[in-house]
Amino acid sequence: MEERTSANALAPEPPIGPDEFVRLENERSAERMPEELATHVEGRTLSITTREKFDFRSVEAVPYDGDRWQLKLPEGTGLVMPGRTSGRLSVDEVGRAAKRELDDAGELAASRPAWVDYEPHAKVAAARTTVLRRLNGQIIEPHYGVFGADDRQVYYPGGYPWTCVGKIYVWDDWGSPYPAWSGSGVLIGDRTVLTAGHVCPWGSGNWAMQFVPAYYDGVSTLGRGVSSYVSDYYGYDTDEKVSAWDMAVLRLYTPLGVNYGYFGTKDYNSAWEGGNYWTLAGYPGAVAGGNRPSRQMWWPVLDDDGSGSAEEVEYEADSSPGNSGGPAFGFWSGLPYAIATHSGGSKTTFLWWTIEDTNVGAGGGALNSLVAWARSNWPA
Repeated sequence: MEERTSANALAPEPPIGPDEFVRLENERSAERMPEELATHVEGRTLSITTREKFDFRSVEAVPYDGDRWQLKLPEGTGLVMPGRTSGRLSVDEVGRAAKRELDDAGELAASRPAWVDYEPHAKVAAARTTVLRRLNGQIIEPHYGVFGADDRQVYYPGGYPWTCVGKIYVWDDWGSPYPAWSGSGVLIGDRTVLTAGHVCPWGSGNWAMQFVPAYYDGVSTLGRGVSSYVSDYYGYDTDEKVSAWDMAVLRLYTPLGVNYGYFGTKDYNSAWEGGNYWTLAGYPGAVAGGNRPSRQMWWPVLDDDGSGSAEEVEYEADSSPGNSGGPAFGFWSGLPYAIATHSGGSKTTFLWWTIEDTNVGAGGGALNSLVAWARSNWPA
């Protein structure tokens, strides 16, 4: 017992727990967003992209059913903004850039602008789910990676830090009118989003991605036009089948983090295992149809397995498709710091016994370094 106490005395300070968290107070900002920043996000825009150049002045607006109008666009036109570059980075390449950004404790600071409301205690919202039944009347729960009863709670993202978590739409062909899939992500820098690597459209030469912070029933609670398409995305040049490295950073065309703040990051420390410190947030399709964010708070990390500088952080927080890329995080001094990005779940069995059944996040020093690389290369 004495040896354990001595080791823990040398461990980094853990995040606050539920008893300390409940003492935090919501605070309304008395300041207004600077006008030069507000112009980045005010109003609604329509993105029009074509495979060949044409004169946009020739676009014809046609009356349609009374006060409705249609724009006649040429063939090969898409209504999303495609990305530019993507790629995989070596650990050494990321590490060199990270040294310029990481502080002495090996972490990256969180940011809450003075004009953003602080709302650690987000309002709870209804799930708006549809109950499925079999022909014999038996209820079906369309969940994967849920342990016992589903403990995820739908919330209304009305202030920082919950407004930093968002939904990601992904097109593997930007000419398609509808995204191919979706995931979750979090603002982690001035114009950087952290998500899982498998959320990205690897291998596509005509991809597009869109990040909508504080997505709720089809729009952002920050404003109907608040979102950004992704210009670039990068992850590690490692075996993509290893979940410890399943992380990626996205560069936004619009620097939403400057306007609305962002999370920090910390390198997970095994001395924190067993403590009910952590939260997982995102947009799983099994909860509110992915149209409202959900979270599970105050669960422990059960184990962590290393792969170089990356860590598989294991836990039994509930998740299902759509949660991928959502942040696993804790609060230090009232501010959010991500320790992992959610990757998926796994079950190990032997004969008829379940040996291990956990969900997994990708974290460790590799996450800190990748985010530091992005902040260094993608300033506001």
